[in-house]
Amino acid sequence: MSEGGLPGMGLKLGPEVLRVSDGVWYSATGADGRTLGVLRFDPARVKASGGVPRLVERTVAARGGLLPGTLPVLDLIEDAGLIWLITPMVPESADAARTTALLLGTAPVSAPGGVANGHGTQEPAKKDLKDGLPSRIIRTFIGLVLVGAVLGAAAFAAVKLKDKKPTTPVQISSISVHNFAPVQPSGICDTSVDMVAELTTNGGTGVVDYEWDIPAKNHTTQTVAGAETVSGKSPKVHLAWQLKLSGSGTVTATFRITNPAVLAAGADAASAGDLKYQCP
Repeated sequence: MSEGGLPGMGLKLGPEVLRVSDGVWYSATGADGRTLGVLRFDPARVKASGGVPRLVERTVAARGGLLPGTLPVLDLIEDAGLIWLITPMVPESADAARTTALLLGTAPVSAPGGVANGHGTQEPAKKDLKDGLPSRIIRTFIGLVLVGAVLGAAAFAAVKLKDKKPTTPVQISSISVHNFAPVQPSGICDTSVDMVAELTTNGGTGVVDYEWDIPAKNHTTQTVAGAETVSGKSPKVHLAWQLKLSGSGTVTATFRITNPAVLAAGADAASAGDLKYQCP
């Protein structure tokens, strides 16, 4: 690694902040000025835990919400034989240790389940890896190998990246929130619905930080936060919304972008989608 930065990532590496049994954590500054967390894995621990392919597989699972307990993952890269994990924050000791243990461990991956409460509550958002696949590719082996992940077949294909073309930063001009599949008011009384925020962009690539606000019990609101790399003209961000309803009325899910740098001039940062219900 070149002194002070990670190649191709636009990151300025900061001081060491934490040592764990599986590597060393640093703070870093992103191209947009945000403070990030960077873990340099111990190569011996990666090798002992099944090598890079297994680490890539479990990192993809973590990004898809299938390995609960890890920190959010922005990227995984290799440089000069070292493996680096990029996260959107500098972790506390317990979070750091748990994340490295899960990524290098043997615990099986499984889809997280929502917990129903009142007008609907939600544990960590479930992301559908089959939709918008390019936005869920872990960029590994920058300048050497691009690893693609397809959840349904658990297939990982490595191909040589011949041309490293500069990417256009994403700019989002509008947001539309709706349920992914049509539902009837009587069909959402006790079920999970797939809400989606569909973004209209310039076709660029970038990380979108966001929050979903959904109704919770006792007329309160629950916030589900996340971060996702998006690309293409119409990328989507999903929310698995667990509902338990009675009576009739309307529930609303609001999607909000929390890093304004990805918004085009004059674009609204938030949009909402309604669901009507008619239940016993």
